[in-house]
Amino acid sequence: MNALTSAHQLVPISSPAMRAFRVTRIVNESSIIKSFWLKPQSEETLNFVPGEYLVFEVPAGPNGETLKREYSISGSTDEQLRVSIKLEESPNGTTYPDGLVSTYFHKSLKENDVVCAFGPTGKFLLDRNSDRPVVLLSGGVGQTPLIAMAHDLAQRGTCQTQIIHACENGEVHALRDELVALCEAADNLDVHFVYRTPTQNDKTNKRFDSEGVVTKALLQTLLPVDDYTFYLCGPGPFMQAMFELLLELGIAEERINYEFFGPATVLKRSGTNATQSETKRDSVMATSNDTQPIVKFGKSGIEVAWDPSLENLLDFAEEHGLMPDFSCRAGTCDSCKTKLLSGETEYISEPMERPAGDDILICCSAPTKNITLDL
Repeated sequence: MNALTSAHQLVPISSPAMRAFRVTRIVNESSIIKSFWLKPQSEETLNFVPGEYLVFEVPAGPNGETLKREYSISGSTDEQLRVSIKLEESPNGTTYPDGLVSTYFHKSLKENDVVCAFGPTGKFLLDRNSDRPVVLLSGGVGQTPLIAMAHDLAQRGTCQTQIIHACENGEVHALRDELVALCEAADNLDVHFVYRTPTQNDKTNKRFDSEGVVTKALLQTLLPVDDYTFYLCGPGPFMQAMFELLLELGIAEERINYEFFGPATVLKRSGTNATQSETKRDSVMATSNDTQPIVKFGKSGIEVAWDPSLENLLDFAEEHGLMPDFSCRAGTCDSCKTKLLSGETEYISEPMERPAGDDILICCSAPTKNITLDL
């Protein structure tokens, strides 16, 4: 089929904020990860800050319906962006389907096809104005935004940077050689790879530095006393373990930046933190006052005073034990769309596209008056 009439180009752009990208190159990075180089079809300038992601709309549903997914940008040139996507396969012995969108990218998308995406966007951004030493700490495919940060830090050369990446073994380790070459060429970058179950080939060719998992002792060895800024990204259990380790090492929470497509409270709700959260929730329910709007969750029956220290209604719902659907946590995917049954809210950050009717995106909304949500 001629590329200009490829079925993948027939996906309509559903929002003015979306734009078309042509796939210029596809690279196999590991047994489960592929990189896709994307060039915008328009002449717009690519304003990209390391850490940002793209929101794709692709016809990956069971009946060809359009689905949205966010993928971090792992690299860039003046004219192109790269996303590196893991094929999300269902666990052995389960009936769960493979990841629909990642399967679409890995098995359907071809070079010269066109995809629609919004962005670059996101809040997980490299601070380019700081010369403070940096630690890039990642697990699995969570390295993708940190690879882009590493390239930027190497180019600027002003921040001493320690990169620590953990994964299963060399078979699934994507972009390893690229990162090694980058660190060899840059005086300010060092890298340390941790393989949980290295293969014999990994051992023979010395493709890793530590075996097992990232521990407190390892971090103490790699990180002499200094005032680091941390950038953290990876799967949920990895993120929670690393967050707790960093706090144990005395790292101030405001120095830990993270990208986490999961409940915002999960990093801080283990052990005593969970008890503290429950105590706080009970206290708020008992002492609701007139200084803040009352948020009522209609289905669950919970009625509490709004806490302005939380960023949005999604965080607030999770803080009180609810589990709304979500994905991007940034107003780009519609996953958290919830019906506002009564009251008024405002968008504290503008979403990619406001839902119609009484629906709101709770990941970027806050109440301005007493409200009732269909949760």
